[in-house]
Amino acid sequence: MPVRKILRLVCPIISAICLGIGYATTGLWIASLILVFTLLAWLSAIKWPSGFLSSSVLVFTVSLAAAGLLSGVTPLLMILAAALALASWDVVLWNRSLTGNSFTVSLTLIERKHYQSLAVALGLGLLAVFAGRSFHFQIPFGWMVVLVILAFFSLERIWHTLLG
Repeated sequence: MPVRKILRLVCPIISAICLGIGYATTGLWIASLILVFTLLAWLSAIKWPSGFLSSSVLVFTVSLAAAGLLSGVTPLLMILAAALALASWDVVLWNRSLTGNSFTVSLTLIERKHYQSLAVALGLGLLAVFAGRSFHFQIPFGWMVVLVILAFFSLERIWHTLLG
C-alpha cells in the first residue's frame, strides 16, 4: 500500500482518536459523539476529494481542538489532533492533485519531497508549540518582531538546504 494511502487513512483516524480521548478524559461525552461525525467527514473527504469539503473538515477539527483547549482538555492531545488534521488536509489535497498523473518515476520523487517537507513543517511546528509551552519569558514586542523575521529567514534557508 503506498505511503499516500496509508497517510490518508492514518492521520485523520489518529486525529479523531486524540480528540476523543481528550474529551472523554474530561467527561465531555457529547463532544466525543461529535468526533464520530468528524471521522465520517474525513472519510467522505477522502472518498470525494474537493477543496471545500476537506477545508471545512479541517476547520471543524481545529475548532474542536481549540474548544478542547478552552474547556481544559489535555493540551498535548489537542495540539496533536490539530497537527494531524492539518496533515490529513494536506495529504487529501495532495492526493487529489496527483490523481490521473502517469509520470511514475518523477511522481515518486516529487511525492517523497512533498512528504519530507510535510514532516519538516509538522516537526518544526510541534517543536515550536511544545517549546513555547515549556519556556516562559517576557520579550518586548519589537524584539519579538525581529525574532519572527529571523525565524522565517532561517526556516526558508533550512527549507531550501534540506529540500533543494
